[in-house]
Amino acid sequence: MEDTKIISREQYYEGHVFNVEKVHVRLPDNRERDYDLVEHADAVTILPIDDEGMVYFVRQFRVGAEKELLELPAGVMDEGEQPLESAHRELQEEIGRDASQMERIGGFYMAPGYSNEYMHVYFATHLREHALEQDEDEFLSLVKVDVRKVFAMIRSGEIEDGKTISAFMLAMPMLNELLMASNGF
Repeated sequence: MEDTKIISREQYYEGHVFNVEKVHVRLPDNRERDYDLVEHADAVTILPIDDEGMVYFVRQFRVGAEKELLELPAGVMDEGEQPLESAHRELQEEIGRDASQMERIGGFYMAPGYSNEYMHVYFATHLREHALEQDEDEFLSLVKVDVRKVFAMIRSGEIEDGKTISAFMLAMPMLNELLMASNGF
Protein backbone atom coordinates (compact mmCIF):
# COMPACT_ATOMS: atom_id res chain seq x y z
CA MET A 1 0.00 0.00 0.00
CA GLU A 2 1.27 3.49 -0.88
CA ASP A 3 1.57 6.41 1.50
CA THR A 4 -0.66 9.44 1.23
CA LYS A 5 0.81 11.87 -1.31
CA ILE A 6 0.08 15.51 -2.07
CA ILE A 7 -0.45 15.86 -5.83
CA SER A 8 -1.11 19.60 -6.12
CA ARG A 9 -1.94 22.76 -4.19
CA GLU A 10 -3.85 25.83 -5.26
CA GLN A 11 -4.43 28.94 -3.16
CA TYR A 12 -7.97 30.25 -3.47
CA TYR A 13 -8.18 32.73 -0.60
CA GLU A 14 -5.61 35.22 0.68
CA GLY A 15 -6.38 36.84 4.00
CA HIS A 16 -4.72 39.14 6.51
CA VAL A 17 -3.72 36.36 8.90
CA PHE A 18 -4.00 33.20 6.81
CA ASN A 19 -4.50 31.83 3.31
CA VAL A 20 -6.63 28.90 2.23
CA GLU A 21 -5.45 26.30 -0.28
CA LYS A 22 -7.16 23.45 -2.07
CA VAL A 23 -4.82 20.47 -1.62
CA HIS A 24 -5.29 17.52 -3.96
CA VAL A 25 -4.18 14.28 -2.28
CA ARG A 26 -3.74 10.66 -3.36
CA LEU A 27 -4.86 8.43 -0.49
CA PRO A 28 -3.17 5.13 0.47
CA ASP A 29 -5.86 3.17 -1.44
CA ASN A 30 -5.08 5.26 -4.60
CA ARG A 31 -8.32 7.27 -4.47
CA GLU A 32 -7.86 11.03 -4.84
CA ARG A 33 -9.50 13.75 -2.80
CA ASP A 34 -9.39 17.53 -2.26
CA TYR A 35 -8.86 19.05 1.18
CA ASP A 36 -9.03 22.67 2.31
CA LEU A 37 -5.90 23.78 4.17
CA VAL A 38 -5.61 26.93 6.25
CA GLU A 39 -2.05 28.08 5.68
CA HIS A 40 -0.95 29.94 8.80
CA ALA A 41 2.42 31.18 10.01
CA ASP A 42 3.94 29.40 12.99
CA ALA A 43 3.45 30.93 16.42
CA VAL A 44 4.69 30.94 20.02
CA THR A 45 3.05 30.60 23.43
CA ILE A 46 4.90 31.61 26.57
CA LEU A 47 4.23 30.54 30.16
CA PRO A 48 5.74 33.41 32.19
CA ILE A 49 6.04 32.94 35.95
CA ASP A 50 7.58 35.45 38.35
CA ASP A 51 9.66 34.83 41.46
CA GLU A 52 6.52 34.90 43.65
CA GLY A 53 4.83 32.13 41.69
CA MET A 54 2.45 34.35 39.76
CA VAL A 55 1.63 33.38 36.18
CA TYR A 56 1.01 36.24 33.74
CA PHE A 57 -2.07 35.81 31.54
CA VAL A 58 -3.83 38.10 29.11
CA ARG A 59 -7.57 38.41 28.76
CA GLN A 60 -8.81 39.29 25.29
CA PHE A 61 -11.82 38.95 23.03
CA ARG A 62 -11.57 36.06 20.58
CA VAL A 63 -13.90 36.16 17.60
CA GLY A 64 -14.01 32.35 17.22
CA ALA A 65 -15.16 31.91 20.83
CA GLU A 66 -17.33 35.06 20.67
CA LYS A 67 -16.12 36.06 24.12
CA GLU A 68 -13.08 37.04 26.14
CA LEU A 69 -10.67 34.25 27.02
CA LEU A 70 -7.96 34.04 29.65
CA GLU A 71 -4.82 32.82 27.92
CA LEU A 72 -1.05 32.84 28.06
CA PRO A 73 0.83 35.45 26.03
CA ALA A 74 1.18 34.23 22.46
CA GLY A 75 1.52 35.40 18.92
CA VAL A 76 2.41 34.73 15.34
CA MET A 77 6.06 34.71 14.36
CA ASP A 78 7.13 37.54 12.07
CA GLU A 79 8.64 36.54 8.73
CA GLY A 80 12.29 35.54 9.19
CA GLU A 81 11.99 35.53 12.98
CA GLN A 82 13.20 32.58 15.04
CA PRO A 83 10.83 31.12 17.67
CA LEU A 84 12.92 32.34 20.63
CA GLU A 85 13.02 35.88 19.21
CA SER A 86 9.24 35.79 18.79
CA ALA A 87 8.77 34.58 22.36
CA HIS A 88 10.78 37.49 23.77
CA ARG A 89 8.98 40.02 21.54
CA GLU A 90 5.52 38.69 22.41
CA LEU A 91 6.25 38.85 26.16
CA GLN A 92 7.34 42.46 25.83
CA GLU A 93 4.31 43.42 23.72
CA GLU A 94 1.66 41.56 25.68
CA ILE A 95 2.72 41.74 29.34
CA GLY A 96 5.36 44.50 29.31
CA ARG A 97 8.07 42.18 30.58
CA ASP A 98 10.89 40.04 29.29
CA ALA A 99 12.52 36.96 30.78
CA SER A 100 16.18 36.40 31.62
CA GLN A 101 15.55 32.69 31.35
CA MET A 102 13.48 31.26 28.50
CA GLU A 103 13.36 27.53 27.76
CA ARG A 104 11.59 25.80 24.88
CA ILE A 105 9.48 23.03 26.44
CA GLY A 106 7.71 21.65 23.40
CA GLY A 107 5.45 22.33 20.50
CA PHE A 108 2.39 21.07 18.68
CA TYR A 109 0.18 21.60 15.65
CA MET A 110 -2.83 23.74 16.53
CA ALA A 111 -5.41 21.98 14.32
CA PRO A 112 -3.62 19.61 11.90
CA GLY A 113 -6.85 18.38 10.34
CA TYR A 114 -7.20 21.67 8.47
CA SER A 115 -4.24 23.95 9.32
CA ASN A 116 -0.45 23.84 9.17
CA GLU A 117 0.11 26.25 12.11
CA TYR A 118 2.78 24.98 14.50
CA MET A 119 2.97 26.36 18.05
CA HIS A 120 6.32 26.60 19.87
CA VAL A 121 5.95 26.67 23.67
CA TYR A 122 8.35 28.42 26.06
CA PHE A 123 8.70 28.54 29.84
CA ALA A 124 9.84 31.99 31.02
CA THR A 125 11.27 32.89 34.41
CA HIS A 126 13.25 35.75 35.99
CA LEU A 127 10.87 38.37 34.60
CA ARG A 128 11.83 42.02 34.39
CA GLU A 129 10.12 45.18 33.13
CA HIS A 130 10.67 45.68 29.39
CA ALA A 131 7.66 46.87 27.43
CA LEU A 132 7.11 47.13 23.71
CA GLU A 133 4.03 48.70 22.13
CA GLN A 134 1.13 46.30 21.66
CA ASP A 135 -0.17 45.52 18.20
CA GLU A 136 -2.74 48.12 17.13
CA ASP A 137 -5.60 45.59 17.03
CA GLU A 138 -4.87 44.04 20.44
CA PHE A 139 -6.84 45.10 23.49
CA LEU A 140 -5.39 43.03 26.31
CA SER A 141 -5.90 43.02 30.06
CA LEU A 142 -3.06 41.64 32.16
CA VAL A 143 -4.14 39.08 34.77
CA LYS A 144 -1.77 37.50 37.30
CA VAL A 145 -2.78 34.17 38.87
CA ASP A 146 -1.06 32.14 41.56
CA VAL A 147 0.39 29.07 39.84
CA ARG A 148 -1.20 26.85 42.52
CA LYS A 149 -4.68 27.89 41.29
CA VAL A 150 -4.21 27.41 37.55
CA PHE A 151 -4.98 23.69 37.25
CA ALA A 152 -8.23 24.15 39.19
CA MET A 153 -9.12 26.96 36.75
CA ILE A 154 -8.46 24.61 33.83
CA ARG A 155 -10.59 21.85 35.36
CA SER A 156 -13.45 24.24 36.14
CA GLY A 157 -13.51 25.62 32.58
CA GLU A 158 -12.42 29.12 33.58
CA ILE A 159 -9.42 28.61 31.27
CA GLU A 160 -10.67 27.27 27.91
CA ASP A 161 -7.87 28.20 25.53
CA GLY A 162 -6.27 25.07 24.04
CA LYS A 163 -2.75 26.44 23.65
CA THR A 164 -2.77 27.60 27.27
CA ILE A 165 -3.94 24.22 28.56
CA SER A 166 -1.35 22.44 26.40
CA ALA A 167 1.44 24.73 27.63
CA PHE A 168 0.60 23.89 31.24
CA MET A 169 0.69 20.17 30.47
CA LEU A 170 4.13 20.57 28.86
CA ALA A 171 5.34 22.67 31.82
CA MET A 172 4.26 20.27 34.58
CA PRO A 173 7.80 19.00 35.33
CA MET A 174 9.15 22.58 35.66
CA LEU A 175 6.19 23.73 37.72
CA ASN A 176 6.54 20.77 40.10
CA GLU A 177 10.25 21.54 40.45
CA LEU A 178 9.56 25.21 41.22
CA LEU A 179 6.86 24.36 43.74
CA MET A 180 9.06 21.85 45.53
CA ALA A 181 12.14 24.13 45.53
CA SER A 182 10.18 27.07 46.94
CA ASN A 183 8.04 25.08 49.41
CA GLY A 184 4.93 26.08 47.46
CA PHE A 185 5.99 29.75 47.05
